[in-house]
Amino acid sequence: MSRTGDNNKKKKDNNALNRQKNEHAQSNAQHGKHDYSKKTDHL
Repeated sequence: MSRTGDNNKKKKDNNALNRQKNEHAQSNAQHGKHDYSKKTDHL
């Protein structure tokens, strides 16, 4: 079987992506978005 690879691919900068995700999550947490609470609203 022949091996087909793309040697011209750009490498992903996962550290930058993770840093961006963490900053986004941190800003959402500061604004109170996506909060998890065990308290039920319907009782």
